[in-house]
Amino acid sequence: MAPSFARSTSLPPSPTHKKTSYHVRSVSLPCRSHPLISNLEEQIQAIRSWSTNPEGSSAWIEAGLAHIELLQIALEDFLQLPQTQETLHQAASVDQLLDDLLLLVDAYGSFVSTILTLKECHSNVQSAFRRQDEVRIASFLKSQRNVEKEIAQLASGLRGISKCRHLALCSDAKEIEITGIIREAICTTAFASMAIFAGIQTLSAAASSKKSFGAMRSFKKLAISFSLKKLGTGEEENIHTFKRFEELDECIRLSECFSERVFRSLINSRVSLLNNTTL
Repeated sequence: MAPSFARSTSLPPSPTHKKTSYHVRSVSLPCRSHPLISNLEEQIQAIRSWSTNPEGSSAWIEAGLAHIELLQIALEDFLQLPQTQETLHQAASVDQLLDDLLLLVDAYGSFVSTILTLKECHSNVQSAFRRQDEVRIASFLKSQRNVEKEIAQLASGLRGISKCRHLALCSDAKEIEITGIIREAICTTAFASMAIFAGIQTLSAAASSKKSFGAMRSFKKLAISFSLKKLGTGEEENIHTFKRFEELDECIRLSECFSERVFRSLINSRVSLLNNTTL
C-alpha cells in the first residue's frame, strides 16, 4: 500500500472547477464535442479517477502507466489540429512546454534503466537467499535500497511540473487557451508519474525490509503450513510477506513493459510540439 504520496501532491483542478479556464472553449478552437479534444479531456479525467484510490498494487501501477500512455497519444492527436499548429507556430510560451516535456522524457528514460537495475537487484537478493549467503544478501539488499532512493529522486524531480501554473509570455487569449490545455495534460502526466514512482518505491521497500527476510528464513515450514491451512502464531504475517515478494516481481515485470511504451509516447508528444514551432 502506498497512500502517503497522495498527501505531498495534488492533481490539477477538476475540469469543472470555476478557476480553471482551459476548459472554457472559445471560437478559436473546434467545439468542445470535437473528438480529439473530448478524448484528451477524457484521458485527463481517467487519471483523476485512477488517482482517487492509490492502492500501490502492481495492477494499480499498470493501470496508471496505461493511462499515461493513452493521455500522451491523445495529446499528440491534439497537437495535429490545424488550429493548434497555427497558434503554436507563433507562441512564445512553447519553450516552457518543451522544457517540461523534456523533463518527463528524461525521467522516464532514467526510470526504464532504473527498473532494470531493480529487477537485477531483486533477483540477486532472492538467489543469495536460496544459497543462504548472508554476506551477499546484505550487499544486494543495500543495492536495492539505493535503487529505491533513485526512484524517489525521479519522483521528486517532477514536483515542479506536477501542478498547473500560468505560462509566461502568452500573447493573446487564443494562445493562453491552447497552451493551457497542453499544460494541463503535461502536469497531469507528471502528477501520475510521481504517484507511480512512489508506489513502486513502497513495494520495493516492503520487500527489502529486514522483517521480510526474517520471514523468508522459514520458507519451507511456512509452505507446508500454508498447504495444510494450519498457520501458527505469526505465520499469517509471514505469508503476507511472501505475497509482497510476488507483488514486487509482478510490479517490476509490468513496469518494465509499460515504462518503455510511456517513454516512447512522451518522445512522440515532444517531437509533435517541437514540429509545430518550426512549421
